[in-house]
Amino acid sequence: MLSNKYLLPLFLSLSLFFFSCGGKKQSNQPAVNQPDLNNPEVVLQQAKNILGDNVKFAYNGSFDSDSIIEISAGTEIDQQKNYGIRFSLLKQENDQYVSTFQTPLLNGSFKGCLVKKIKFPMFNYELVYYNSQDFYLGSGGGEVFSYIINFKEKKIYYAHFISVPGRPVSLYLSPNIDIPEIKNFFIGNFKRDFSAFKIIDKDVTLKY
Repeated sequence: MLSNKYLLPLFLSLSLFFFSCGGKKQSNQPAVNQPDLNNPEVVLQQAKNILGDNVKFAYNGSFDSDSIIEISAGTEIDQQKNYGIRFSLLKQENDQYVSTFQTPLLNGSFKGCLVKKIKFPMFNYELVYYNSQDFYLGSGGGEVFSYIINFKEKKIYYAHFISVPGRPVSLYLSPNIDIPEIKNFFIGNFKRDFSAFKIIDKDVTLKY
């Protein structure tokens, strides 16, 4: 029979052996595959996996002032009684992306539009800018819808340009635009495309 002076070193050696084997087993676990968000096709597919095939654009970026890269995406709904566009923010939770915020259904279309990420100096995160351009304009006039989506604050800054016979050419700005730089951004963009207009304090709904 082994004496106690031999049993103690033997026990310690066996303990270290099993601890070492256990550590190696854990280190061999496969790492979770992260999507390559530098690839636009991967970003678009990630958005479609969550929001469906109606996704028309998807951008990676920092839209919520934290260190996690999010995805902003736009979907277009074209149904008999339900038509418009919606913007969504997708964030990573438990190794997968989920939708954490969606705008209401807004007037507009992603056909022939301008949509891009935009950065203002007063924010340490990105916003999304949308302009329907001339999609709703014709020889008899029409309208232009424009939005800036602030996902961080869950705000939608809205500008609506109206040019129709019998009305003065006008621009409506949503009352929640409390930052002069955003107001000036909207006005400046429309001044580049249209020579003169008046700013109105009540929105107009056109009937087609």
